[in-house]
Amino acid sequence: MTIQRIKISNTGENMNAALDLTEKTAKSMGLSSRDTLRLRLLAEEMMSMVRAITGSFTAEYWLEHEGTTCKLVLSAKSELDYGKRSEFLSVSTTGKNTAKTGIMEKIRGIFEAGLYGMEQSFAAQAEYGVGMYSAGMMGAVDAGMTEAIYSWSMQKYKNEIESKRTEYPDVWDELEKSIIANLADEVSVGVTKDGVELTVQKKF
Repeated sequence: MTIQRIKISNTGENMNAALDLTEKTAKSMGLSSRDTLRLRLLAEEMMSMVRAITGSFTAEYWLEHEGTTCKLVLSAKSELDYGKRSEFLSVSTTGKNTAKTGIMEKIRGIFEAGLYGMEQSFAAQAEYGVGMYSAGMMGAVDAGMTEAIYSWSMQKYKNEIESKRTEYPDVWDELEKSIIANLADEVSVGVTKDGVELTVQKKF
């Protein structure tokens, strides 16, 4: 069941309304105060990610729920100018986006790449190879990802990192400390030919 869709922007437009909608959905699901807070925290993580994206863009935010399972969805079209992003990064000392250190920053990196179109999504696939795969190779495709060309799965990422945790101790540490990695059952980013969609799933 989808209650409502809200258009948000990385300037903060309608973000409070998005958080209010999240709490409204929690109430309609009959969640406890503690679980309502957990759902809101996941929404806040998504809003923080949106604010951190370079350039000006808008996206649609909504929630879907069935039984005790809730999905928080953020969908946007590829509408950003990669040239402007390159100019922005060129003024840094390294010429690179050095903010992508934690799991939420990695999710932002993949989502942001989708906003710049397929060429940058292919680059993101190379940069974030762990947990990322061709949609044609997916065993079970989320209904919201049926048109995805590439997708990233947090659970797949966690499983791959856990199997090599001695090789990536810092990465495993960031996963253990991450709000979204601890609260969400799954986080997926699907990149299509003309946009990108982030889905955060939680079963209560």
